[in-house]
Amino acid sequence: MKLQKRPSFRKAPAPWHDSDPFCLIISIFAAAVFYFSLAGISVALENHVYQRHCWVPITLLLLSGMLLTTNLLRILNRMVNRSAKEP
Repeated sequence: MKLQKRPSFRKAPAPWHDSDPFCLIISIFAAAVFYFSLAGISVALENHVYQRHCWVPITLLLLSGMLLTTNLLRILNRMVNRSAKEP
């Protein structure tokens, strides 16, 4: 009785959330939230009533900045790896 072997030469499909177009879309939205939080910080610092709530746009700024940098680094890393593989 022979063992049934599965073909191991097939490449595993990449998940949809790790594709280049999706990373670009996420980066665009993260950049928009980053800009929105900068505007929120400036408005909160101008009005004395809202100064104690300045932590909300600062949190948005930090989280969207982290998301933006990780996605852009992921996209740049893929571009560099693609160009290094192509002779």
